[in-house]
Amino acid sequence: MEKRMIQALRVTLLIATLLLQPIPPAPSSAIEPCLGPVPPSYFGIHLHRPSEATWPRVPAAEWRLWDSKGTTWYDLEPRPGEWNFAQLDRDVAMAEQHGVGLLLTLGQSPRWASMRPNDPPAWRPGGPAPPRDEEDWKRYVRTVAVRYRGRIRAFEIWNEPNLKNSFTGTREQLVALAQDAYQIIHQVDPTAIVVSPSVTGGYDVPWFSKFLDLGGGQSADVIGYHFYSSPHAPESSVDVIRQVKACMAAHGIHKPLWNTESGYTIQSDYAAVAPESGSLNRILTHREALAYVMRAYLLNWASGVSRLYWYDWDGARMGLGDNLGTTSKPAAAGYAAVRDWLLGATVQGCGAGDDGNWTCELSRAGKPEFVVWNPGRAADRTIPATWKVSECLTLSAAGDLISSPLPSNRILASNDIPTLVR
Repeated sequence: MEKRMIQALRVTLLIATLLLQPIPPAPSSAIEPCLGPVPPSYFGIHLHRPSEATWPRVPAAEWRLWDSKGTTWYDLEPRPGEWNFAQLDRDVAMAEQHGVGLLLTLGQSPRWASMRPNDPPAWRPGGPAPPRDEEDWKRYVRTVAVRYRGRIRAFEIWNEPNLKNSFTGTREQLVALAQDAYQIIHQVDPTAIVVSPSVTGGYDVPWFSKFLDLGGGQSADVIGYHFYSSPHAPESSVDVIRQVKACMAAHGIHKPLWNTESGYTIQSDYAAVAPESGSLNRILTHREALAYVMRAYLLNWASGVSRLYWYDWDGARMGLGDNLGTTSKPAAAGYAAVRDWLLGATVQGCGAGDDGNWTCELSRAGKPEFVVWNPGRAADRTIPATWKVSECLTLSAAGDLISSPLPSNRILASNDIPTLVR
């Protein structure tokens, strides 16, 4: 016990030291990028009403099954031993038809299995509580893993367990559930990817740290986290990602980091969108949403996140699609453009100058490219001759792609929508 206490104290002191260090100013504030070219799998999305009519009009290689009808434990096993796989079977078949990988989030206890069947329902009564009998959880995980062996390649253990409306158990109980699932899934399919429970909010890095203290990072191939920055701009997520990575390093966890859910409330042309309390109290305009999704994908990758599942495609309040996914918002054009710019490129680094101008340096086939923007204001910036670039690509607020030669005076008008200079 004494050794554990000393080890926990050392970890706590190391994390505190890392997190209390001030972020240095440019140019040393450059973000350390992920290594290697950006793969298609970096681009994920949430889809709730899958059909040919609502299928995303943007290319997404990965689909996270959360807030999707018929995919939680209480949907799949409404009564002990009575299984209902109809909707999940359809989702899996549709993903295969479109060549899309799946991440299935496990959890949300059926009322019959719940330790507290009358817990206030976030979705269903009893859902947030852990199962009363751990054997019920093991049977559920094994049944799903066997049925979809080789078809669902990634499994996430519970959604946002640091929030009481999602999980009302203890961290110790969550670690036990994660350990069970990790062992069972790898017994069934050694090639499957197991993602840790996805904590949300920069305010709860201490919760995440305590989860790792208990060994929660050991029963996972990937660490999942929700780097929501709403209502603030995407640049605010950079420090939270740094904190999470520092926490992982302090615990000796050197595994991929996925942002399994992130998004904003966005205006809709088909439905009334009202602000909510908390982080969703701000509704982005179409222009803001277009700019934010581009900057989020740039900065997450540059900060060390190797997959980002945008929330969502077909939701009226947060969708890149509109009219329940049957059409596109301008933000969808931002998603498609930043995917084109990043896919296959190596990000050499990103950073902000004292003037507020951001730059991400890319390399594609040995040639340099640069993405520039200013999140706070419109600002002219001089493009250095050493960049050896001649073309500028950007988007209008409506999502139209605009190509133009670099002005002869090399002065570029920069604003909140990123511009690719190549």
